[in-house]
Amino acid sequence: MKMIIAHTPDPDDAFMFYAMFENKIKTSFEYEQVVKDIETLNVESINGLYDVTAISANGYMRVSDKYDLTASGASFGISYGPIVVARKNLDLKNAIIGDPGIYTSSYLLYRMFNDSKEYKEIRFDKITDEILNGNIDAGILIHDEQLKYQDKGLIKILDLYDQWKNYAGNLPVPLGFNAIRKSLSMEDKKKYREDFENSIKYAFEHENDAVKYAMKYSRYDDFELERKFIKMYVNDLSIDFGDLGKKALQKYYLRAYERKLINKFEPVIV
Repeated sequence: MKMIIAHTPDPDDAFMFYAMFENKIKTSFEYEQVVKDIETLNVESINGLYDVTAISANGYMRVSDKYDLTASGASFGISYGPIVVARKNLDLKNAIIGDPGIYTSSYLLYRMFNDSKEYKEIRFDKITDEILNGNIDAGILIHDEQLKYQDKGLIKILDLYDQWKNYAGNLPVPLGFNAIRKSLSMEDKKKYREDFENSIKYAFEHENDAVKYAMKYSRYDDFELERKFIKMYVNDLSIDFGDLGKKALQKYYLRAYERKLINKFEPVIV
């Protein structure tokens, strides 16, 4: 049986899938790889194109009738999360904010705690350029862009993790996930999860090789930078986020509901 897996061109995703796609481990299925940015996958998920797809915590709500979340392969921010940067300090209430997509987890996280004049959807790796060009006042940064903004003369004006922590305590920030087609049998879902968990474990055990593989997707030719980014978002919760991850997800959706941004929602996790 062949399964089509769609993931993002981000080093953390590539790191986790390294062993599966490079035949470093024995797997239950043959895997075909599709690589697209996270907001494209969030949008495409409504059509149920892939057996497994990367998806944002925010984007998942639209497709919970088609997909279940897997407890493996998630990206949680443990003591850190998306940040907001600008050229100078400013009043966010009156600002034009660049966001990486209305279905991204970071966009909903920002709106859980902040109100701004206007939002502009911009591909995540173009946000800093749009700030510098004066097209937006500030922007929400995700992925390895969080590690490069200072090189461009920008400053951090808000850490969304700080706002999350004030609300959710020490729960990690839910960000990226993998969703598996609901129509697959439970047996096949379990086999996939076993393959994926083994792939992540293999990457941890062969870190240099896995980072080297992930570098082919990186936007910066800096091995240690990408290693740092990967280790920010690939951690023990990526193997199995368990009760802690489930509580964090429930808290995430509860806050959005309290802010009247979404209807009540309970994720389905396998």
